[in-house]
Amino acid sequence: MRRPHRLLAVLGAIALGGMIAVPSSAAAEDLASGLWWFDRGNVQEAHDAGFDGSGVTVAVIDTQINPDVVGLRGADLQVPENTYCHDAAGAPIPAVSTDYVAAAHGTNVVSMILGTGEAPAGGVPIKGAAPGATVKYYSAGLEDQDTGEVSCALENGEQSTTDDHGFAAEAMSLAISDAIDEGADIISISSTGYVFLLGATAKAVAAGVPIIAGLPNEGGVGGQPAGLNGVVGVQAFGSDGAIATWPSGEPNLSDDVGTAAPGIGILVQGTEASWDEQELVRGTSFATSIVSGFLAVVKQKYPEATGNQLLQTLIHNSGTKGEHEPEWNNSTGFGAASLTGMLAVDPTKYPDENPFFDADDPNAVPNADDVATFAADLEVDSSPEPTQTSAAPEQPSADGAGVTPWVIGGGVVLLILLAGGIVLAVTLTRSSKRRTDHTGGQS
Repeated sequence: MRRPHRLLAVLGAIALGGMIAVPSSAAAEDLASGLWWFDRGNVQEAHDAGFDGSGVTVAVIDTQINPDVVGLRGADLQVPENTYCHDAAGAPIPAVSTDYVAAAHGTNVVSMILGTGEAPAGGVPIKGAAPGATVKYYSAGLEDQDTGEVSCALENGEQSTTDDHGFAAEAMSLAISDAIDEGADIISISSTGYVFLLGATAKAVAAGVPIIAGLPNEGGVGGQPAGLNGVVGVQAFGSDGAIATWPSGEPNLSDDVGTAAPGIGILVQGTEASWDEQELVRGTSFATSIVSGFLAVVKQKYPEATGNQLLQTLIHNSGTKGEHEPEWNNSTGFGAASLTGMLAVDPTKYPDENPFFDADDPNAVPNADDVATFAADLEVDSSPEPTQTSAAPEQPSADGAGVTPWVIGGGVVLLILLAGGIVLAVTLTRSSKRRTDHTGGQS
């Protein structure tokens, strides 16, 4: 059954869903435990069968990145020279950085997809879910690591509101839009809390390009983009099958969860001491990349499958029970993403419809009208000889708007925008993206 509408008081913040180090010794045998997800998911078997994501493009939108880290050398990683942001002096912020604080998150979420298996001396090889794929990397900027100051301006000189991590909603929206225009098959976003991504998300839904986004590591509310209509919010679980918990010990249950994947006790490359060291981490960030990598592998095997059909197979072939009718709960959503299950079933048998999109709720964000507007716009843009010369109809902007910090209290998140001394409280309503009963149990 469809769940009732839920009032979402949205407040923007960037929650990097990971980089929580798990204390461990440096012994290789201990670190090797962080490859549990690769072994349990039968990922190597898929690669040995020739399915490693080759020919598939995944767009990753994150912070800065260090593409020269061990495990990414030689991978098909395409990184533009600059981010979408400019500093206070008007200079472009570089997308590449060797600063661990600035680049660790982006580097490691990409490694979950593209990891080549190369390791430093004495280290443990880290191989990604889809090492043969192409990753187009879009950096949304970061704060100045020397001064701690945050300043992000777009190329046109307009100042963008940023949070403490230096992200900008405009930059994120532009990155999503560009990823679609540049042919991404899948968009992977391991952060949450942006506001006003309605236009960019509507464009992705209209284009049939899946957005896979990490849920917050605590708090339950998916925010943007993970909680938006049509987006897949990703939960993290550990080798014991239990989902992530908050510091209080409460499970990270969420009405916005769409699927779940390994994200606890994951081996990554680099520590604050050295990029050649390794550690175990936890977070939905890594689960998000693993889901994106799995879908890239499935897309390679079934190249005729649409993005919507990839999402259909994700929910019809989850867990270990084989193909089944989807059932949702607020723990793992439609269940754990299963590479083996998805590879066994041709997704073109499923309808070309996004199962995470509720087209019937006019209050959904985005709603069917928003998507229809962008669908019409995409058709005009793709026409070799457009016949319409008049101005395009008014539509939601894909450029987004500003970001403000969020505060969680009593399970309610409030967005406060200050403009001209006036405080504007914005609340958004969104109906459930799930259409089945939920119990809070695990799949």
